[in-house]
Amino acid sequence: MAERLSAIDGSFLRVESPSAHMHVAWSATFRVPPGEPQPTLACLRRHIAGRLERVPRFRCRLAWAPPGMGEPFWVEDPDFDVAGHVLPLGTLGLELDDRRFELLCDSVLSAPLDRGRPLWEIRLAPRFADGRCGIVAKIHHALVDGRSAVEVAQLLFDVEPNGVAELPVPWEAPPAPGATRLAARAVALGAEESLRAARGAARMAGEPRAAASRLAGTLRRAALAAGEEVLRPAPASALNARIGPRRTLVRHSVELDAVRRVKRAADATVNDVCLALAAGALRELVGPQPLKAMVPVNVRGGGEQASLGNRISFAFVGLPLDLASGRARLARIRRSTAAFKRDGRPAGTQTVLGALGMLPDPLRGLAARAVASPRLFNLTISNVPGPDFPLYMLGAELVEAHPVVPIAQGHALSIGVFGYRGRLHFGFYADPQAFPEVAELPAAFDSALQELLLPPGVQRKRGRPRRGRPLSSPSEAELAV
Repeated sequence: MAERLSAIDGSFLRVESPSAHMHVAWSATFRVPPGEPQPTLACLRRHIAGRLERVPRFRCRLAWAPPGMGEPFWVEDPDFDVAGHVLPLGTLGLELDDRRFELLCDSVLSAPLDRGRPLWEIRLAPRFADGRCGIVAKIHHALVDGRSAVEVAQLLFDVEPNGVAELPVPWEAPPAPGATRLAARAVALGAEESLRAARGAARMAGEPRAAASRLAGTLRRAALAAGEEVLRPAPASALNARIGPRRTLVRHSVELDAVRRVKRAADATVNDVCLALAAGALRELVGPQPLKAMVPVNVRGGGEQASLGNRISFAFVGLPLDLASGRARLARIRRSTAAFKRDGRPAGTQTVLGALGMLPDPLRGLAARAVASPRLFNLTISNVPGPDFPLYMLGAELVEAHPVVPIAQGHALSIGVFGYRGRLHFGFYADPQAFPEVAELPAAFDSALQELLLPPGVQRKRGRPRRGRPLSSPSEAELAV
């Protein structure tokens, strides 16, 4: 049966363009034990094929109902072949070094996924010169959010070096539904939504006081989200410029213990510290102009952790680059994040985003692009926790994994964070022509962390200050897709 995309899933299709690709991704390297065979492309294909029953949507492609009938559907692809999605990175048999691996990853990340096929691919670099291996994987944001992408990645991994091989389950796709069938399905789903709305209205009529209280709380949170988050424009910034299709992923890692020391001293969260590190680093690179970051918030319930699709809301956090002290920046961020949690603003933002599904179809694209506009935020910073225990792929131990957070038109940089085995792995993802300073972010992050680790009252010795880039506020014409 065709499964319809949610309004927020569909929004990631609507904001995609030839120069703004909406795939989440990660780049990972693995340590192969001495004496053990290197992973091969054939073994990886068999490994993944044996687990596709866990994520059957990975065999699905997009199918559209007639125009004006809402979001597209996931339907099983009769031409699906795992070999078309698990591919080599570079030339098979050629040993790579880190630089060559990074360049090949950048090339893969700079190309969009083909919408005529299931929206994912994994590429294997079987051998580095030092015996490691690596992968780069990308999945369209319409299929997963950051949290569910990690869940999918763990489906490919084992928690023991010698994982149990699973045999592929015989599978044959049903006949692809035609436009008439999809139209009928869209009408049926619309009727179901209308029925649910009618039942909700009936419950409200039967319990007017309780319903009024719940509605008031929902409206209050939505109003706070709209007033404090959505309607407050982002400052002009050099981070917001027209981008092309080229991408680079700059990798960096820090010890989680160091971040936790800062967290405890400030009575903050790890996420607060990551935001403060971003503020300190960007202050060095783009100058002391405040920024507004969009921070995805996981809103899954306890039983939804492995579900695909997007179960997220967004928080908007001011990054006070105008404050000269790292501790002052962290304290300001801590107060901001505590306030939006206390006020329930992520739930309100979720209500606002959920309203996308109530708009007429022609307006959904305009609304989705407005939500992704640089008028609303300057950059995205996404923090996804990972396991404290080792993961293995075909017997090779995962060493590090750096996440990719997609950037919409008008945004030159995003920052992804993935915690794994005592380290935070950062992925600085950028258009290298629009934001060439991305290469300097690792050193700037280390500098910001060292400042936060200094005892109170001790000033960090600063080198020659970087000159901030001139501010820009791109016009609608410049950002037109």
